[in-house]
Amino acid sequence: MLTQFVSLSVPLQPTPAAMERAIAQSLQAYGEPLRWAITAVDVESQTAAIEAVVTVTTRIA
Repeated sequence: MLTQFVSLSVPLQPTPAAMERAIAQSLQAYGEPLRWAITAVDVESQTAAIEAVVTVTTRIA
């Protein structure tokens, strides 16, 4: 198992619960999230900058 640092941008959602779901769904593409944080919000573009640490399962051949 490896850990990776991921930075991405997620569109702002109307409620905190919807925002959390959108972040979790976006992070699944990179691996299993260990922790994440909203590090910036761009009101003009209506996006949030997310930084996360995810685990990636590796297969040994």
